[in-house]
Amino acid sequence: MEAYVIDGLFLTQKITGIQRYAYEITMELDKIVLKNTLEILVPESFENIPDLKNIKVVRYGKKHGVLWQQIDFARYARMHKMQCICFTNILPLFYPHGIITIHDVSYKANPRFFTSKRDRISALWHRLNYWCAAHSSMKIVTVSEFSKSEIIKYYKIASERITVIYNAWQHMNRIKAASDTFERYPQLAKGSYYFSMSTLAANKNFKWILYAAKNNPDEQFAIAGGGKLKGAAEAEGFAELPNIRFLGYVSDEDAKTLMANCKAFLFPTLYEGFGIPPLEAIACGAPRIIVSDTPCVHEIYGNNAEYIDQTNYKNAKITEGKICVSAEILEKYSWKKSAEKLLEKL
Repeated sequence: MEAYVIDGLFLTQKITGIQRYAYEITMELDKIVLKNTLEILVPESFENIPDLKNIKVVRYGKKHGVLWQQIDFARYARMHKMQCICFTNILPLFYPHGIITIHDVSYKANPRFFTSKRDRISALWHRLNYWCAAHSSMKIVTVSEFSKSEIIKYYKIASERITVIYNAWQHMNRIKAASDTFERYPQLAKGSYYFSMSTLAANKNFKWILYAAKNNPDEQFAIAGGGKLKGAAEAEGFAELPNIRFLGYVSDEDAKTLMANCKAFLFPTLYEGFGIPPLEAIACGAPRIIVSDTPCVHEIYGNNAEYIDQTNYKNAKITEGKICVSAEILEKYSWKKSAEKLLEKL
């Protein structure tokens, strides 16, 4: 096996789905690689490093953020003639060697989602990285067959260069469900509400949930997410809906309890590379998931989900439904299996 070094910048970043993927696969790799045969590089000043037994942790470089990634990480890999493992869509542009994970190509496929100045800059940056990956010799990993087809469609990459390695859910086992959630959210009762975790990102389709609440006045909707969601609802003309509970930010422990005791978990996304929240909800005990009717979501959840027309807002409806999730779906996805599959590519 050639010498590989993991871009460890994700350890310094806020945990989203991308960082979760990087962290969990790294931790599983640590269990199966021989001692010191794999390295992870982090900035010199970074201290909060997980307990790794076999992966060698190397501190190098004084820069931060993208500058560390593009200068210090690239210099170290080049200097030691190592291949890079880049989990988070970004590669060292001047040293494109190794493996890159491209989670999705929404920046290319959905320019309408990215309208602010910051979003447009981010889109240009990511599309540059994807273009560089396409025109380099790097191996490419992505998280679903749908995402693979999108990469091929937009960047004309040969299918054999791309390996699908799924997300998983076992990290939810480390979270202990809160026992006092319903004491702190007395407006909710177990089994009485539809639950969603949303943001204002265009692909998350927050608007569908608002219309679903308006069209189903006898049902209760609990929405977790940042404090701006309520203001966005008011701006859309949904200020007076009495059946929506905006919970704000909720802890992982509360989220696990709320998932386990909801009537169904809602996921009306417009575009995903994988779409991990419903899988996390299933792992926590959610009895049903109601999700968007898109190719990616169908691929991941198959017959375990109820599908809605995520673009039909005026007729957004919640029905009682009879499709309950099967625990068998959890057997399909495993961080251990994903790490083993990545190791085969090294």
